[in-house]
Amino acid sequence: MKNIFKYSLNMLMVIFMITSCEPREDNDHSLGASPDISMLNFSATPSASNPNVIELANTSDYKGGVIYWELGNGANATGQTAEGRYPFANTYTVTMQVYNPGAPVTISKDVVISQNDPNQINQDAIILAGGLDGNKTWVFDRANDGHFGVGPAGASSPDWWACPAEGKANCSLYENEFSFNLDGGYNMIWTNKGKIYTNSAGKDALGKPATIPPDGDFDVEYTPNAAYTFSIDGKTLKLSDGGFFGHYAGTSAYKILSIAENEFYIMCESTVESGNGWWYRFVPKK
Repeated sequence: MKNIFKYSLNMLMVIFMITSCEPREDNDHSLGASPDISMLNFSATPSASNPNVIELANTSDYKGGVIYWELGNGANATGQTAEGRYPFANTYTVTMQVYNPGAPVTISKDVVISQNDPNQINQDAIILAGGLDGNKTWVFDRANDGHFGVGPAGASSPDWWACPAEGKANCSLYENEFSFNLDGGYNMIWTNKGKIYTNSAGKDALGKPATIPPDGDFDVEYTPNAAYTFSIDGKTLKLSDGGFFGHYAGTSAYKILSIAENEFYIMCESTVESGNGWWYRFVPKK
């Protein structure tokens, strides 16, 4: 989306440069030389109905050119006014750029949002985090049958094999833990003891040192990033930076089957084995 905005602005700049070269009979110099930065200013006012919605307005002495906003939340806008929506308590840097035939001029301000807005935050994410201010850790539901399994990618359940209770107690799978929080965004912390679990296809795709545990297949050396983010779009959950849920199947995208206070159940389609689907069920860590 940002590229689309910038492409449109570049096209407008070309038009402005052409038209500014044509003879003019008025005294409108709005598309002339770039303004001095001291001429620029904008307001950032919380909406009367929601303090997590900020109304932005160009209040500069200079009114020419095209106004381009970077809202600090990943969104962009153009125009003399704009609206920024900020679900999470955080400090966001809002930037206003003025484009004209001269060089663009930029000013920025920090916008402070003091609390999360539950109406703008995905409800499944709130459950995963244990509340707006929570930090909830999920682990494999190792005490119950079917917490891990494999089947056809298009199936509704792991028809080929379902792991019995404690069926992977002698490998690294259960050492992976996942903590979700909404501190300034959709965040996840993944911890393990330096290894993840996978099969031969996954091991070969990762290309890292591996050992064969007593439960078979492979423990592969793998240290997670210090932090990840996640997104939920409908019934699809995605992890950033190549993250995955302790078992490597080549993907960071998962179909949500159930998210409730005491159950987090997902599946994915493997990208390292054609036609394979994998199922994972987690429960809160006690």
